Amino acid sequence: MNERDAATMFFDIERMLEVFPTLLTTGIRNTLILALASTVLGLLFGLLLALGTISKVGPLRWFCRVYIDVFRGLPAILTIFLVGAGLPMAGFHPFGYESYPYGVTALGLISAAYIAEIFRSGIEAVPFGQLEAARTLGMPYLTAMRLVVVPQGIRNVLPALTNQFIGAIKDSSLVYILGFTVSQREVYRIGQDASQVTGNLSPLVAAGLTYLLLTVPLTYLVNFMDRRLKKGPRPADEAIAATASALTAEPGAATTPDALDATETAADSTVTPLIPRSAASAIRTSAVDTSDRPYALQLRGVHKAFGRHEVLRGIDLTIRAGEVVCVIGPSGSGKSTLLRVSNRLEEPDAGTVEVYGEEITAPKADVNRIRSNIGMVFQSFNLFPHMSVLKNVTIGLRRVRRLPADQAETVARDRLRDVGLDAKCDARPLQLSGGQQQRVAIARALAMDSQMVFFDEVTSALDPELVKGVLTIMTRLAEQGMTMVVVTHEMGFARHVADRVIFMDDGVIVEEGTPDQIFDAPQTARLRSFLSQVL
Repeated sequence: MNERDAATMFFDIERMLEVFPTLLTTGIRNTLILALASTVLGLLFGLLLALGTISKVGPLRWFCRVYIDVFRGLPAILTIFLVGAGLPMAGFHPFGYESYPYGVTALGLISAAYIAEIFRSGIEAVPFGQLEAARTLGMPYLTAMRLVVVPQGIRNVLPALTNQFIGAIKDSSLVYILGFTVSQREVYRIGQDASQVTGNLSPLVAAGLTYLLLTVPLTYLVNFMDRRLKKGPRPADEAIAATASALTAEPGAATTPDALDATETAADSTVTPLIPRSAASAIRTSAVDTSDRPYALQLRGVHKAFGRHEVLRGIDLTIRAGEVVCVIGPSGSGKSTLLRVSNRLEEPDAGTVEVYGEEITAPKADVNRIRSNIGMVFQSFNLFPHMSVLKNVTIGLRRVRRLPADQAETVARDRLRDVGLDAKCDARPLQLSGGQQQRVAIARALAMDSQMVFFDEVTSALDPELVKGVLTIMTRLAEQGMTMVVVTHEMGFARHVADRVIFMDDGVIVEEGTPDQIFDAPQTARLRSFLSQVL
């Protein structure tokens, strides 16, 4: 065969033009139907498999893992034959004698195994704090997964899912072994039939070009999506930042229009106060008498260990309504674990915890309902990045408090106005500075009308110049009478705002008392040593 004959064998334009109309109508239609139907089936079943693989139910997790390993390990053409031809041969006819649905089912079962792994990796890439933040709002586990974790997981793997769809388009060529009718043929079978009739391979080359027509644009779409997701939301416009800086600066203070950090340090001067400004202007200088108020939080004999390391060792603690308690101590002393055990983000190994007279550690306790009355603000903010600022605040009101949309939005806007961020309702969390994100987290906790708020080292992740705005809001909350338990390294805040200060070390409460007692007259050598390091 000479070069001309070889070229004609593969690139006979006449043969290609003869088959193209059928490829572009019947072929593309059936290929897309097979790919789309099997991908939809794979998405639904794959998501269930992915959730099964991370389930705490052992047999379910085992079944899902085995399914994924088997269907990823078998050649696709073998699976298609076993499902499409094997089931009817064995006497099972769930779809009658029509080959088409068997082909869709086989491709869907194969896709589900791969999609399950894609979903699993996406879900596991979502920080665990996202689930915890949703749970602290009072959401049940499945609701938190559905509204917060899974949407972020899917967003993480959109490029991979698009690649999987491209694979489904190509795998659709394998169903030819099931013997489709002429009107059901996909791209490959049309090209193959034409090549056999003409004795020329040009129709198969035309089929290949048709596949490229389908897959190349999708490949570019994947690359575009990947770049956009890596880049994240567009940063806030500099002009907006400049305007915010001018609006939030204290009278007479110099402002730097393009400096968002400078904006944050001045923000507390224009934040709508949580209580009248006349009351908010004075820092508390003495503890409030709460001895006649009911207990907001009671811990009795609480123990918690992680492996062999005992983090809490017999904690006994009572906090009354309206009391502001600051918990201080070195890193690793059990301060954060104390908060997490108090709202059962961590299960205590022993002891009991009561919240306003209800034992949250009781076997039949309505943990979600009790937890919804305890606001929690995290060190790492834990805002939901796939939601706007407004939706971050309304989600608990809608899904837990069951407020109508308009009423939830009104409450959310009021709370955002309280922290000076009502102009940022439509922004995404990643478009905000760290101090602004923390203020949104405070607004989210307050919007739930919480009886008590836990603050877990909320300024530790902030630059020093951004701390002031957050502490000012917390001070105003204290003056308003909010029950607060604050784990902090801000000794000035603890001295001037707390009613009581607790010093923890090595999982026990070493010393507690009024700020004056703790900071001016420490009783233990360990506390004196700690204060000498931080003051």
